[in-house]
Amino acid sequence: SGDGVIRNMNAIFGHGGWSSQILNEKLIQSEKDDRGRWYVGYLATVRVTLLNGASHEDCGSGEGINDSKIKAHEKAIKSAVTDAMKRAARHFGERLGNALYVKGNGIRTAPRTNRDALAELERKDSLNLFGNQAALRSVEEKKVASTATPPINNHDAIRTAAAATMTVS
Repeated sequence: SGDGVIRNMNAIFGHGGWSSQILNEKLIQSEKDDRGRWYVGYLATVRVTLLNGASHEDCGSGEGINDSKIKAHEKAIKSAVTDAMKRAARHFGERLGNALYVKGNGIRTAPRTNRDALAELERKDSLNLFGNQAALRSVEEKKVASTATPPINNHDAIRTAAAATMTVS
């Protein structure tokens, strides 16, 4: 939701640490449906800018259906602007919604508590910074194993030792 993105942006960048600007809004449809309700569609483009000047922009769409033409327009434009803001914010990283586009992420796989969510976030941040240490160790162990001299079976060791003693006498 739009308020969730605003809360996350405020939590990460601070109040006053970011801003948003509507760059474009365009009515793409406004007509009555077969039940006499207004069906309205808008496109919007929003730029999200951080205090340091970094910015991202993206577009979004929204629709509104209502008996009232004004309410249908209001719902559609608000939906389009919110969608565009969420899409622009996601470019700033995982914590701002980019994870929603990762296959396998969803309500069924979401952490059950805030504590679980923070632990998972820390784990993923650690993997991003330092790599998956268990996987890296496994790769290194495989490299070492592939370059090691293959073990000699006992029969070969006995023959080698016997041959060495015969040549000494």
